[in-house]
Amino acid sequence: MGKRLGLMLCAAMVLLAGTAFGGDKLSVALIIEGQMGDESFYDSANRGFEKAKAELGIDGRVIECNYDPANYVPYMATAAKRFDLVLSVGFGMMDAVAEVAPKFPDTDFAQFDTVGEVGHVSFVDFKQNEGSFLVGALAAMMTTREGDPRVNPEAVIGIVCGEDIPVMYSFIAGYEQGAKYVNPDVKILRGFVGRWDDPAGGKEMTLNQHKNGADVVYQVAGGTGEGIIAAAKEGGFYAIGVDSPQEHLAPEAVLTSMLKRLDVAVYDLIEAKKEDRYQRGTVLRYGIKEGGVDLSWSDSALKLVPEDVRAKLEDLKKEVVSGNIEVAETTK
Repeated sequence: MGKRLGLMLCAAMVLLAGTAFGGDKLSVALIIEGQMGDESFYDSANRGFEKAKAELGIDGRVIECNYDPANYVPYMATAAKRFDLVLSVGFGMMDAVAEVAPKFPDTDFAQFDTVGEVGHVSFVDFKQNEGSFLVGALAAMMTTREGDPRVNPEAVIGIVCGEDIPVMYSFIAGYEQGAKYVNPDVKILRGFVGRWDDPAGGKEMTLNQHKNGADVVYQVAGGTGEGIIAAAKEGGFYAIGVDSPQEHLAPEAVLTSMLKRLDVAVYDLIEAKKEDRYQRGTVLRYGIKEGGVDLSWSDSALKLVPEDVRAKLEDLKKEVVSGNIEVAETTK
């Protein structure tokens, strides 16, 4: 073992020094690439984790890697030694899972938001393209809505993403298809901030899209999304949240949020493990039909989105679930 790796493993052991689990309780680690408090992706996973701890009587620990790649492998390895089930959340964790999991054949691993082939590792794949289809349709309907002071006459909408990684193109594909389904002539602006923790960069890019005509912007950028929503609030136009309900961040500006129900999947996996139903080496796919993606209809969202628009979205949802509308999985 190299000196550097040894030091990192020691640091990881210190991180979990106060964690002592035993007895008959199932022990689960939720290890995340970033950090809690993003009001989005990681917080959604944690809601399911906290629910499992409260309802299923498990022992558990959240381990934050703070977007530092030097933490990924040692934190993952330490968790694998101490927990029965390791839930890994974040695209950047994939290489760490591939390196660590084969060394711990008795520990169960699940990697969220990507698909691969790593021995006994299970993968959780969300059909975010389906949920994004719905918000694309919503954006296209709202951008030319007459009598709404937050939109202009131009049919222009936007989407601002975090890092340029494969899963982002699933969001983009659904968003663009949904918008074009409603209005083939709508113009869609795309942008990548390059980070998940840069609200200032998100705000700047969103305001630039607004200058170019976009009056509805879909944020798919994790913690960076707080800046995207702030831009919509300050600039007098609309935003759409992602992963978790985000309307509360700007009730006057956030039309809805495309819920990516990590909380549902996290709880399902822990429950399956506790009840001896956990399937190793499988791919679990969560779409609209499976309750894995949906729209958030808070009180403020119900006020902002007219009833006829919501009715159209419900019709489109049924068409997607029935298979009458096939949503593209990715785009260029």
